[in-house]
Amino acid sequence: MYIGLRAHDYGKQPLEDLFSKISGDGFHAIQLAIPKAIEGVNSLDDVDEALLQDIKAAMEKYDIAIPVFGCYVELGHRDPEVRQQHVNRFLKGMDFAKFLGARCIGSETTNFPLDGSEEERREAFEGLVDSVKQIVKKGEEIGLDVAIEPVARHTLNTPSLAKELLERVPSDRLKIILDLVNLLTKDNIARQDEILDECFEMFGDKIWALHMKGIKLGADGELEKADFATNEANFKKVMDWTKVNMPETTVLREEIKPEEARADYAYMKSLIEN
Repeated sequence: MYIGLRAHDYGKQPLEDLFSKISGDGFHAIQLAIPKAIEGVNSLDDVDEALLQDIKAAMEKYDIAIPVFGCYVELGHRDPEVRQQHVNRFLKGMDFAKFLGARCIGSETTNFPLDGSEEERREAFEGLVDSVKQIVKKGEEIGLDVAIEPVARHTLNTPSLAKELLERVPSDRLKIILDLVNLLTKDNIARQDEILDECFEMFGDKIWALHMKGIKLGADGELEKADFATNEANFKKVMDWTKVNMPETTVLREEIKPEEARADYAYMKSLIEN
């Protein structure tokens, strides 16, 4: 397994500074969302060949790989015209990801209320299927994997719905990013081991990357962010399964505090090695 982080958690910085700091803290794999991470870039429309060449040079200089090229779009937006605009943005991002040698290009889906109706969710899901068909088609054409992340508060909110998406878009190019914390709510955190078992059973062989961040149930009964020392997500179960079944997977730290980066790296490394 490989250990990495989400680059823009270091803050938006000049390319050279960003890669130098990340490498200096011991990380050599990143999830890169260019407009969120690199100073002077506000959208994918600002990305040109010169910037891509600079990124490639910095990757070589600091020995940094891009297992996930992040492209934050709303593939399940319920307005068809808006959704297509997001799809088109993702398609553009795919060319950049391919140029940089990313292992995959990844996205979540679209915010969706926990108490939204199943009829509305189904409508959003059907739009998501159409979006994923379009991007996977291009992935097959250019040789690039597409990874979608299920999130409890989004259109794609459960392991079973992720399985349905994989069945509806049957392609070796379609993968899953697994973020246990993003599947948890205050109502299901006590069942997190069961949820993980469902993930492993339903799409374990499709897990292309893991996200890792801390969470805990607060005194008020609501979920809140946590550091690794107080975290209540069962990362050990995630790592133990992945080491055996998908050993080439990359685990990416999210929401890192740069001043804690080296300690977080050591913690993640201990989970993998022990």
